[in-house]
Amino acid sequence: MFPDDVLYAKKLAVDVGATNVDFIEADIMQLMEMHNEKYDVVFVSEGAIGWLPNLMKWGQTIRHLLKNDGYFYIFESHPIALMFDEGKLNSGITEIKYPYFKTTPDIDNSIGGYASEAKQGVETFFWMHKTSDVLNSLISAGLRIEFFHEFQENYYDMGGGKRVDGNLYKFEYNNGLFPMSFSLKASVYSK
Repeated sequence: MFPDDVLYAKKLAVDVGATNVDFIEADIMQLMEMHNEKYDVVFVSEGAIGWLPNLMKWGQTIRHLLKNDGYFYIFESHPIALMFDEGKLNSGITEIKYPYFKTTPDIDNSIGGYASEAKQGVETFFWMHKTSDVLNSLISAGLRIEFFHEFQENYYDMGGGKRVDGNLYKFEYNNGLFPMSFSLKASVYSK
């Protein structure tokens, strides 16, 4: 998180009259060791899991945070869409730049650009997680997959997209070719 994220989140909660909320700033890889509250829902938003080095720990943390009758939901870019050279997608060229089975992170010296101004001079790591990595991390943590949906649209413009339904982007070059995003719901497994 950025230094003022919690401060602004608290201000926003006051502005909208939300009283039953709390904000925690933590490294998700260490959250289990410092936070024991249980929740009805754990939600992971778009663009989050590529920054995580260990999805098995992520899955365990999700399970740790859920009440026994709770559920987990994610909407995220599909790993298949993340394989392509983003600089060429605008021209309709679906050339693979990032191998699907790569296990080491891509390293860059900048961050931002979609949620804030880009910042240079930092070292960032982005991991390609296969679809099976996401599913197996949740299953091995004791969660049951209730649904897994794939979509041609994505939540951000990967190049040449047109906004549809006010929130998602559709891409003319991707007329039924490959998934660009997915959603998944999982709940605590009980016999």
